Amino acid sequence: MITLIILFLSIVALLFLVQQLLKNSPQGKFLKSLRDLLLIVLALGITTGVFYVGFRLIRFLI
Repeated sequence: MITLIILFLSIVALLFLVQQLLKNSPQGKFLKSLRDLLLIVLALGITTGVFYVGFRLIRFLI
């Protein structure tokens, strides 16, 4: 679980870095693609985490 938290925080930090780089050069298509990819990975990670915690909770209650 601690690994997931570290991964989540790392992706958020990378997303912040890309956002700051985009402020300096708004024409960067690569940076925009990287930002979009990081957002997708972050959303999938959060979704997976929610389903995992829900699954563990249901198993505990049943």
